This record gives sequence, structure tokens and C-alpha cells, in this order.
Amino acid sequence: MEKRKDAPIPEGEEQKSDVEIVEEVLKTEVKQSTFLRNVGLKSSSYNSGKATAVVAAHVRDLEQKLERSELQDEVMQEEMAAIKMKAEEYEAARDKELELLRKKSQEQEEMLAHLMALFGAKPS
Repeated sequence: MEKRKDAPIPEGEEQKSDVEIVEEVLKTEVKQSTFLRNVGLKSSSYNSGKATAVVAAHVRDLEQKLERSELQDEVMQEEMAAIKMKAEEYEAARDKELELLRKKSQEQEEMLAHLMALFGAKPS
């Protein structure tokens, strides 16, 4: 299958999909397919067209599931990026608030020390 997929494409023809390549291989090269037997299908000349269609439908179904999964992954990545950005914004705001609280605390300590010096009390 890899050989057929990687084969050069003649002019005027389009690249075959993975499903088409699988169908072609199953029709031409596989007489007694272990794969088909394992999935519960018989691989006889009488049944090969039907089996190929069933396998092709199954492959298309799996490709659709993969595509949906990839889309869900993309959405999750975008959501994670948004959450990360919000977390960074929250941390920046928290750090700014903490700095303001430290400055206020320092100012209050300086004011208390100044008042204690005015009233002659010794700082403890």
C-alpha cells in the first residue's frame, strides 16, 4: 500500500485517497485476507466486492472519527491557551496587588515609627 501511495501520479490524475488505495489492494492483491477474517468478513471472490465496500465504509468511518478527534484536540488547545492567558493575567494582577499592599504596609510602619518618635516612645 505504501508503494501505491508514494507512486508518482500520472499527469491529469489526482492523488488517490487512503480508502481508494485500500480498496484497490484488497481487490487485486489479497485473496485470503487475514484482516477480513479477523473482523468477521469472508474473503472470497463472491464476497470480495461486498467485503471491500464494508471495509471501505469502516475506513471512512474511522477517518471521520479521527477528523472529529483532531478538531476536538484543536478546540481543547485553544481553550487551554485561553485559560493559560487568564491565569497569567490573574497572576500579574495578584502580584501588582501584593506590591501595593507591601508599599502600604511599609508606609504604615514608617508612619508608626514617626509617631512613636514624636511622642517619645521607643520602638519595640
